[in-house]
Amino acid sequence: MALSCFLRSVSGTNIDVNEYDLVNSAMQDDADDVIVTGSCKTNFTAQSTTEAVASPSATRNVEENTVADAHTVEDVQFQDFVEETMLVLDELKYPYQEDLRLKPLPGNHLLSSFSFDMKSESFTPGKTDLDIDQYSHYTVFPKPFKPLLERTATRQLHLRFTRGFWDAESWDTLPYDGFKSGGSGVELWAIIESDSQENAYRQWKSLANSLSGLFCASINFIDSTKTTYPVYAFHPAASEELPLFDQDKQLYLIRAALANEPVCTENLTPLIKLLPTKGKSGLSSYLDGHKVFDSIWHSLSIDIETQCDDLYGECRYSMEAMVDMVINVPNTIERVENPIPKPVEADKLRCDQTKHFDAFVCFPSSDNAETDFLFSKIFGKSIRGCDNFASSPSRVCANITDDWSFTLKVGDDYLGLDSNCFELNEGVEYDINLSSANTSSVTVLDEVPLYVSRSLTGYGQDHGGLRTVFHNPRSQPVRAIYFETLPWFMRVYLSTLQVDNTHSNGSPNVTVEDIMQSMHYVPAIDRSRPTHLEYIIEIPAFTSFAVSYQYDKTLLQFAEYPPDANHGFEIESAVITVVSPTDYQIRTATLLLSLSTPDFSMPYNVIIITSTVMGLIFGMIFNLLVKRVVTVEEADKVLAERTIKAKLLRLKQKILSRIGIAT
Repeated sequence: MALSCFLRSVSGTNIDVNEYDLVNSAMQDDADDVIVTGSCKTNFTAQSTTEAVASPSATRNVEENTVADAHTVEDVQFQDFVEETMLVLDELKYPYQEDLRLKPLPGNHLLSSFSFDMKSESFTPGKTDLDIDQYSHYTVFPKPFKPLLERTATRQLHLRFTRGFWDAESWDTLPYDGFKSGGSGVELWAIIESDSQENAYRQWKSLANSLSGLFCASINFIDSTKTTYPVYAFHPAASEELPLFDQDKQLYLIRAALANEPVCTENLTPLIKLLPTKGKSGLSSYLDGHKVFDSIWHSLSIDIETQCDDLYGECRYSMEAMVDMVINVPNTIERVENPIPKPVEADKLRCDQTKHFDAFVCFPSSDNAETDFLFSKIFGKSIRGCDNFASSPSRVCANITDDWSFTLKVGDDYLGLDSNCFELNEGVEYDINLSSANTSSVTVLDEVPLYVSRSLTGYGQDHGGLRTVFHNPRSQPVRAIYFETLPWFMRVYLSTLQVDNTHSNGSPNVTVEDIMQSMHYVPAIDRSRPTHLEYIIEIPAFTSFAVSYQYDKTLLQFAEYPPDANHGFEIESAVITVVSPTDYQIRTATLLLSLSTPDFSMPYNVIIITSTVMGLIFGMIFNLLVKRVVTVEEADKVLAERTIKAKLLRLKQKILSRIGIAT
């Protein structure tokens, strides 16, 4: 049997044996003792062949010995060949890894975090594809990104699509300490290499326009009125070295956000298409737009970094894609099992024990003490196999207590492990089962280091105020970076900034000088740039206070109002980065600002009135021009001649006159 046939039977992959030189490594005999037929090689001894020809009576014995020796040699060769084949197959693995982490939350909520990591092939900075020793080879890294990053000289790229409300008081810390989720809408920041800020902005605009088409989003609406250059926030860690391909240039950190951008399936589908599995196998087959965006809170994130090796002068891109969502399990399963809402049966009705209830009054409680469900009911489908080309198998892990049971369903069998982690390495369909007799028993949640909320104050259409409340629940001070961007039509008066201690609740009073250590303020320019405010703040232990300031509202031009101006103008979230005693990032809720809105129906009213007046004037002039003016007597005479009686009289006279002439 040919060795290539052995390879196909063992690995199911058709690989040319001569390419890997497996025949030479498997056979150590001389070339004279080898008979080659096509790509197959078989060993025979010259002595056995001669004896077989010279002594026909001993042919059977010689053939049996020869066959036995050949089988022995083939077994050894086959074993060596399989080992070398497995080494070859191991080299075909690509730098790709995907994980799914599950975490039950209070209130029958479930946090599902999908993670997809991939790396590009190494490249040499400064060399293009036109060089004879340089080429672009794409394996698992998305092909659209590499030319985009090279054209715009982007060294880091961070993109966020987030919608919903994260209940920090019930669910505590955000996934990945908040560094993988953004504010409501779309958030984008990047580190671009350029020789000046003007050129960096042009590259930034090209990057935003390209991402807009790639993810079917309105990122192309990012312009100078929404772009800022952060000074303290969003900077990479000090231990993280950023590559600089041209030593004569600099790195610029640029950020923008669109608070009113909706997040929908049109953004998730392009993200799935960027993955090497394309949503056809592995964990990405779980992702369905209708299920993801039916969640209470969801976030899509992409982080791309440039990693370089100073020793060999080679670089590669590292991409990490995240899909996080919080699902209300009872509501989701109820919509699947009962698409048409029906009243709950009496034996299944559970009343809220904290409120009054009797045989006639009952406040239903949505917190079920028991739960048992398959993930195919939540996501609508099972996991389709695994990714065979990845360097490590797909992993599914659950962060649960002893009151929960986490099993993996393969066919009709249920598998369970003490570690609550499974590796998917077979091409079969998987399903996940999660059950518990006490859903209120969840893992110990990490305490949020800082609570921040922001709101608008005042009334009227000409001015207002902005108020940010800080609350430190810990026994040690918290140091954080506050970043805020406001549109140019909010004219901020920083001189009115003050600290309000009405929220102190017995904590010591503080002043602006006590809490603010450094401040960076860039005032807005009408229709050119937004207000950029950053300051480093330190909140004492067990302290609550509010920071507020005043602003004026500016009148907009007619064309600057959105299609639904009465809805208001959404103000993007403020970003708070905790740097001590731990690393954490918070984003406040977006704000809805109401401006003086003109009556857009007035132009139509003016058009209607003007058209009516013009019609009356035109009719009068037209009548005067084409009609003859006569007296009343003449008009009566004319009308009298036009009556039916007058016409009959004239007809009678005419007939009589003709009869008289004839006679």
